[in-house]
Amino acid sequence: MRKEMKRTSVIVIGLAMIAFCTSSSYGQTPEEVQKMYEEYKELQGRSSPETIASYQSPPIFEDSSVSIFEDSSVSRSELAESEPAASQPSVDSSILKPFGYNMFTEWSADFAPPEIATVPPDYNIGPGDNLLVNMWGRVDMELNLTVNREGKVFIPKVGDIVCYGLTLEELQNRFEKKLSRVYSEFNLSVSLGKIRTIKVFVYGEVKQPGGYTLSSLSTLFNALYAARGPNERGTMRKVRLLRGGKTVRQIDLYNFLLLGDASDDVKLESEDVVFVPLAGDLITMQGEVKRPAVYELLGGERMNDAIELAGGVKPTAYTSRVMVDRVGDADNRKVIDVDLGKSIENGSGLVMKGGDYVTVFSIDQMHENVVFLSGHIKHPGTYQFEEKPTVSELLCGGDQFYDDSYLKRADLIRTNANSKQEIIPVNLEAIAAGDVDQDVQLWPKDSLIIYSVAEVTRHKFVTIKGEVTLPGRYRLYENMKLSDLIFRAGSLNRNAFLLSAEIARLNQEGVTDIFLVNLKKLMDEEDPSYDVDLTEDDQVFIRKMPDWEAERIVFVEGEFKFPGEYALSYYGETLNEILLRAGGLTDRAFPSGAVFTRAEIAENMKRHNVSDIIAKSAPLETDSLGRIHSSLFFSVEPERMSRIVINLDRNLRNGGGTRDIALRPGDHIFVPAIPSGIQVMGAVASSGTIHYESGKKPMYYVDRAGGFLRNSDKSGIRLVKADGRVLTWNKARGKRIELGDAIVVPTRITKDKDWLEPGKHVKTLI
Repeated sequence: MRKEMKRTSVIVIGLAMIAFCTSSSYGQTPEEVQKMYEEYKELQGRSSPETIASYQSPPIFEDSSVSIFEDSSVSRSELAESEPAASQPSVDSSILKPFGYNMFTEWSADFAPPEIATVPPDYNIGPGDNLLVNMWGRVDMELNLTVNREGKVFIPKVGDIVCYGLTLEELQNRFEKKLSRVYSEFNLSVSLGKIRTIKVFVYGEVKQPGGYTLSSLSTLFNALYAARGPNERGTMRKVRLLRGGKTVRQIDLYNFLLLGDASDDVKLESEDVVFVPLAGDLITMQGEVKRPAVYELLGGERMNDAIELAGGVKPTAYTSRVMVDRVGDADNRKVIDVDLGKSIENGSGLVMKGGDYVTVFSIDQMHENVVFLSGHIKHPGTYQFEEKPTVSELLCGGDQFYDDSYLKRADLIRTNANSKQEIIPVNLEAIAAGDVDQDVQLWPKDSLIIYSVAEVTRHKFVTIKGEVTLPGRYRLYENMKLSDLIFRAGSLNRNAFLLSAEIARLNQEGVTDIFLVNLKKLMDEEDPSYDVDLTEDDQVFIRKMPDWEAERIVFVEGEFKFPGEYALSYYGETLNEILLRAGGLTDRAFPSGAVFTRAEIAENMKRHNVSDIIAKSAPLETDSLGRIHSSLFFSVEPERMSRIVINLDRNLRNGGGTRDIALRPGDHIFVPAIPSGIQVMGAVASSGTIHYESGKKPMYYVDRAGGFLRNSDKSGIRLVKADGRVLTWNKARGKRIELGDAIVVPTRITKDKDWLEPGKHVKTLI
């Protein structure tokens, strides 16, 4: 395992080194690249797993949409709901983020110095800088020079001029001095063209440590931005700048974040190292402070300093008790309460320690000098409690009421000193009439609830069922009549029976009275004498017209001249009549094989629970383990029981007659084409269809199918006729086979006796 981790570490650092060399060594010499490689080899030997993880590609950054001053705490309502327990902080530290780290979340080119910028007066010329020299007068000359590694430039006829470390002003003076030895009466200007790059290193607790090639105008902040800033382990207050192996500056980033002071943002030089150590002691500021977050201490900060780091307290803060949850001396936690007001007066306060959780609670949200008005009123809300107010004063003499406000009673909810609540009925009608005795004196936190007439009135309902568009329960209004109820229910259906509607009404003795109403007189003739006044809980039943069927359709398929759907012209139209309407049979029709099915048979079987009755009637058996189970040898599928055996040939010959079948909606008639032969299936040598020979008996076709097998059950042979009838072998063996018949030969069940076992086993030979 350790070898695998070590090998993974080597691969990760190697990939990081290759990515660095390909991305930041642009314009560098092979010697510089080789030096960087040696530095990374040295880093590999002392890299921790956390450092190695920071070189993962692509790097993982935090959400940059959050401001560095983001309030990462929980809401005020969550903090105010309950006081935190003394044994743990009130908010998980993972909710709050270290202050300032989001400043470096998203790197952008805007963080780098612009390539075209005004060079500061103290800028020192160095190797790689591009100098633009212009001369005019008796001599016109333009020179584009680049400072070499030795810090010099070469000018023809003048020679080398040392530029390293000079400012632009000093450099121009030196150029004038050198050129005046060769030329006379000229003017000179020296400016910077392309600014050189420098190589700096950012190490320590940063998100992407390594070497970076930056502009020579870059500062320490630019280097931190390039490395994506400190990680959550790194310090924000003791960032060090090393030059020549010595610390030349220690920077506190809080000065910039809190005060906007960028005076510590020093300019970098080539080979500078920006080092971010581990963060020092951390404290968590949460609750009613303006900037909840995790803050780093320099040492010696007091409570007032911590509050100042968090931006101060909010106006809703309860400053008389600020809770500090601290690690105790005995490996435990303890709570210290601080009066922030006294702390500010004394100018000192509690000295903060690493690991402190400081919680500033919210003031009590309950108002003391208020009364509440709610309900069916024009201006509900919270009202100021004045000296000895009354209900009439709160209601402004009745101007707040709606027309349907219920005035005979309102409820006054009062909270007593023992926190128990009581309800006081108030007669608003009497108060509005000027009855002083009914007016009630209000107390602080009283709540007056006004109701509407609809809220305190019991609703009455009536019900309509049957042939209306929207049957159901409807509210009963004043003076509501039967026609109103029918209209609300979407009016009558087409199949509604108009001669007699039924109204069931419960009288005072609890007996149901029945009224019959002629809807034809009411709806068609608009006779108001038939429009019954409805009372509470009336039930109206609209019956369906007798023998009404909106779609009385039968289906004719197969070898008919005009197959399709046919509507019954009257209830009870016969099969022969439908066949005539369908144009009769085609020349290919085989009427003996006609299949007639009726869908309502399956529906009736389901209503009678035939399948359940058969299942419950099955015999019970005991298996070898003594378990009882049902022995169901067959099941009934209602859909397969819908066929009615008919003799269509006889029906056609007799022209219907007394044996003609009266059709019902949903009936299905299918007449197949003339079959190809006789089907022989089951325990025969070759199941299939045998060519039909007139006058032949069953054994003729069995022989043509290869004869019986050893396991054929000859006594169980069945002859299935084309019309659906089934004959046993005893009745069928001497009959002549007709076209469309089928012979079914089942398999014999044999019993094997195992003398080594006490029971008998049954198996089926196939």
